[in-house]
Amino acid sequence: MNFRFPFLNVVVFTARSFHSTQRLSGKKRNEHLLNLLTTMPLEKSHVARLQSERQAKKVTKVKYPPGTVTLQVLGSGVRGAPKSLYMFTDQSCYLFNCGEGSQRLAHEHRFKLSKVEQIFFTHTSWGNVGGLPGISLTIQDVGVPNITLHGAPGLGDLFVAASRFIILKDLQVNHIDATNPESTFEDAVMKMNYIPIMPDETGKLPRSATNSPIEEEDVTNYYSREKGNPEDVPAAKRTRVEKNGDMNPSSKAALAYICRLHPKQGMLMAEKCVEFGVPPGPLYGQLKAGQDITLPNGKTVLASDVRSPDDPGPVFVVVECPDESYLDNFVSEPQLRKLQRRNGATELDCPKVVVHFTPIELTRHPKYQEWMGGFDADACHMMLGFTKDGEERRGFGSLAVHRIQHQLHLLDSEIFPHLPFDLRVDGEPEHSEASELDCQTLTTYYLRPLKKLDLSLIPILKPQEYVDESLSQEGFKPSLEALKLTLADAVPISNKAYPKLVFLGTGSCIPNKTRNTSAILVELEKDRFILMDCGEGTYGQIVRFFGHERAAQVLSNLVGVYISHLHADHHIGLIGLLQGRQHSIERTKSDAGPLMLIAPHQINFWLKTYHYSFERIRQYYTLVACANLFEGKTPDPALITGLNLKSIVTTHVRHCPNAFGVSLTTADGFKLTYSGDTMPCLSLIDIGRDSDLLIHESTMEDGMEVEAQKKTHCTTSQAIEVGRSMGAKFTLLTHFSQRYSKIPIFNEKSFASNTIGVAFDNMQISPDRLHHLPYFIPSLKLMFADHCEEMDNKTNKRKLRQEREEKHKQLQRSAQHLGN
Repeated sequence: MNFRFPFLNVVVFTARSFHSTQRLSGKKRNEHLLNLLTTMPLEKSHVARLQSERQAKKVTKVKYPPGTVTLQVLGSGVRGAPKSLYMFTDQSCYLFNCGEGSQRLAHEHRFKLSKVEQIFFTHTSWGNVGGLPGISLTIQDVGVPNITLHGAPGLGDLFVAASRFIILKDLQVNHIDATNPESTFEDAVMKMNYIPIMPDETGKLPRSATNSPIEEEDVTNYYSREKGNPEDVPAAKRTRVEKNGDMNPSSKAALAYICRLHPKQGMLMAEKCVEFGVPPGPLYGQLKAGQDITLPNGKTVLASDVRSPDDPGPVFVVVECPDESYLDNFVSEPQLRKLQRRNGATELDCPKVVVHFTPIELTRHPKYQEWMGGFDADACHMMLGFTKDGEERRGFGSLAVHRIQHQLHLLDSEIFPHLPFDLRVDGEPEHSEASELDCQTLTTYYLRPLKKLDLSLIPILKPQEYVDESLSQEGFKPSLEALKLTLADAVPISNKAYPKLVFLGTGSCIPNKTRNTSAILVELEKDRFILMDCGEGTYGQIVRFFGHERAAQVLSNLVGVYISHLHADHHIGLIGLLQGRQHSIERTKSDAGPLMLIAPHQINFWLKTYHYSFERIRQYYTLVACANLFEGKTPDPALITGLNLKSIVTTHVRHCPNAFGVSLTTADGFKLTYSGDTMPCLSLIDIGRDSDLLIHESTMEDGMEVEAQKKTHCTTSQAIEVGRSMGAKFTLLTHFSQRYSKIPIFNEKSFASNTIGVAFDNMQISPDRLHHLPYFIPSLKLMFADHCEEMDNKTNKRKLRQEREEKHKQLQRSAQHLGN
């Protein structure tokens, strides 16, 4: 049998290992080979590899003032959109604030998050920090070893409370207390001064109605089943947040940042050197260093004659005045007033740009306007604040969402309605270049080398281009015509108009350009809504789908939210939704009470920590534990009455700890079951028996059963089989891996029964139109033919990789057998 060993050595090992093994014989050779196989070093994780490469670059990088410095708006601050500013240089990048949805916009517009190591916060409100958990995961995944958060005290509490479902084992998060008078920031790009601004007494937050500390703690490892090893998650500290009802006074501080770029010498202009007769060589270096020289012929050449002007380092300021309780202290802050022209500021000290995260309506206050008027007349004021009456403001910033919606609209205009235009449409007049600018995504200001505003990069909607793109696909037009004829004769499976569903997020784990994370809005009956899961950006998705005015009505009539489990992609948008709902209630003058929150009771630790550390939110909801709705238990009558349901039942499902599925029956007898995240689960089948509609996760394509099991998810066929087993009249698939950005891969034979559909973001569906969905499949595959081809290629590569891995395992098993 020893004749096999040379072959194994050639395949698996280096020549050196091969020859050392050849010198052995018999049993010793077998033992040596087995030892080599079992002790081969594992390949570094991609995160560790990226971090190592990043560190090597930093060591060799020369620290010098950058040649280009640019401010660019990531999130515009329009209500429902994030508010965040991105600063990038040819060395490094920075973020100012990180609102909910920043991660998704950064992905679409290709912001280089891999260079972000410093994030500055002007105030610790959810509008500023809501995107931090998601963007931290992205930063970690691209190999950033650490980030530093600059802001008021308490930012660290956000990660303590989220540490069970935001796993940052490869990213170190540091916090600098920017309210500390001795704190400053300086690197090779700029020097920054922190200016804390406190509210007056009217802004003091009331003591909590319950003065007891947060005694709940959550040490659950929500990734224990997925990872298979609790050690993969940082050790669970017995995290107990002790709060006595009052926040740290400094945590309420607003922060202004005065930023001054380091001076940069002018560039040596070679053509000028030639013009003045300077020979190539050391004299060039002297001129570049700013030294005047004398040529051999006695002629003097001044450095200023052959260099571009020096850049002394412009100043820009980032500010926020959160509400009127801060206003008097804000406008009288001495360090900010020193920068004003009327107070004697020199040309070098006058800011070129002032970025305002202040709410728009507050910037119109006479005191604020008077303060703004003190700056140089040429200063550019960039406005990124929320507004209470900003329905006319547009600027969600995503083109991809509109592109795919216009294309899907071709299939069915009611199921895929046009979204309100939240960006400038091609052909509309451009935004005026006023000194006060309501910013949109990609509004750009160049600080170096030029000092000017650039509006040309702002996204512009081109609806006809999106439609023509689909119509030009080979075979799509005939398919679309055939679809219209088929739908005209299709027989509905139900005549009910309710419940009506709007899919706000149909992707898994992290958002991409076209699929947000999990959220489904269910209109149980006219103007009575419940939300199923609430991933990051859900509030913004509601505003984007309905428009500001209708969204306020919908949120005022939102009576309940169901959270299936505590993975971040299913609940991190809840705080923003609670605040958005409260704003809508105030705007519509509704008398709606607290929201009924149906969730794992462990969510209380996260929500209470935020409540005591940042902003008061507990008054906005009443918690109903999912475990209290198991079959056989009597639910709170107030819950049944408030939702106007016949019944609601939950069960544990096979995913992470404390993961639930739910089945509810509406007042007119429609039974809806929602899986949340799970592998095929018998208990879900039991509570969902004979459902009119099953909404089931379908994270992975067929052929990925092993990976699906590791991740505790389902493949397409597994999800469909669950529907058949429970006798569901229709199964609607959602929660697709983000590798399927447009359409998932599936076996068309599985859709032969015409009782299976695929969900898309911004899809609106009612029972009497469910029968349309299966007929869309052929047209969808033609519409997204390029995407389907790309996915097929990836599938083939994955299969080849699996075959290679299987061969390698066979070699290892052979070696193990020979060793025995």
